[in-house]
Amino acid sequence: MAGRSASGARGYLSVRAGRPCRRLLAKAREDAGHEADVVKVVVDSGAAMTRREAISMVSAAALSSSAIASLLRASPSVAAEPGILQTRRNELQSVLETLQGDPKDELAIAEKNLLNAQIKAYEANAEFVSKTRGLVTSGKQNFLQHAVLEVKDLDKAVKFWTQGLGMRVNRSRGSGPGRQAFVSYGPETLVAENGGNFALELVENPNKQVDNSGQYFQFALSNSLRVNRLYNSGGEITFGYGYFEIVAPDGYKVVVYIENRRDPFDLIGVPVDDVEATASYYERVFGMTADRKYGSVSVGRFEPARTPGSVLMTYGDPADNTSILLVPRGQGSKAEPPASVKIAVLDQDVFQRRDNLIQGGLQPKFVGEVPGTGGTKVALAVPRQGVPLVFVDYEDFEREQPQPTVLSIAEEIQQYVAMAKDDEN
Repeated sequence: MAGRSASGARGYLSVRAGRPCRRLLAKAREDAGHEADVVKVVVDSGAAMTRREAISMVSAAALSSSAIASLLRASPSVAAEPGILQTRRNELQSVLETLQGDPKDELAIAEKNLLNAQIKAYEANAEFVSKTRGLVTSGKQNFLQHAVLEVKDLDKAVKFWTQGLGMRVNRSRGSGPGRQAFVSYGPETLVAENGGNFALELVENPNKQVDNSGQYFQFALSNSLRVNRLYNSGGEITFGYGYFEIVAPDGYKVVVYIENRRDPFDLIGVPVDDVEATASYYERVFGMTADRKYGSVSVGRFEPARTPGSVLMTYGDPADNTSILLVPRGQGSKAEPPASVKIAVLDQDVFQRRDNLIQGGLQPKFVGEVPGTGGTKVALAVPRQGVPLVFVDYEDFEREQPQPTVLSIAEEIQQYVAMAKDDEN
């Protein structure tokens, strides 16, 4: 269950783990210092681990930095063309050959377990993006892809979402006023085997006011939060018992709990005056699916509390997709000003979408090419209740995507070790 681990003294709010694993991790840190942070890469890879795999990685963590350096020399950066799956399979084959020569090589055993876990996760994700891509291109289903947030200072916002919550800048637009950055937990594209990750589009607006809409973003992180990183990046933890409530620099609310999930971006909470009417509208006009039992499900103390009467709206399986949670606005509360948040949805044909919206009784606010995007076509729909949706042409979306970078497993480990050392300084 969530709580402070052996590393809690250094600012971790850490993951659920059995006592034997915690003792091993504590000993590894005592024996090896920062090198023990190599264990974090396993959980951050998005793959669930068995106790045996965790023990193997802790053993690897206890090895010296010189051993890790040897691994780095043996595993140079790999070109992106083969893809993440083929890269990991090639690395696994190399490790298996090493183990044939020395079956007791602790570092090779740990690397083998890590590679097997990542391969399993990437295979499942590749199946998901392939299926989703087919549904979107055939017009059978949409895909909730990113949220648009206005921020007062883009550099400060990027620092919070990347350093504080572990996201990465995936792409950017512009260089002057109104510049934008897209941050996510992995590639956005539905072509990459590790793609299909929901993103935040941060749009700089110096006149942006602090968000007080009540909307929030909920994440399921597979490992831990670094308290010092959150504070140093401009965030503030307002609640931390079992799960965490955080306020971002621009006032946006963030909820984080510890869990394995295909994409850590779980949902966007949206307060509305009439949940049932809004849910029915989203079903009829936007083609979303409603889970009306979501708010009545009891959860443990380590998961965010669910508001009775809330309804989960999604395209596809909520376990694999980011959702919109319609939450009843508190009785007696004044209607809040609208938030500067929109949600982008991938669509086969935005002009057909325009016609469908009009038939459903909603006149789009804008349909056409967005300036500064190289021709990306969108249809903006603003309902009376809920959050505006921006339907984005799928082919145009893919055209904007960068080629995903593929790092060797050793380079991933090196990044986490460097991050841990940086935290100490």
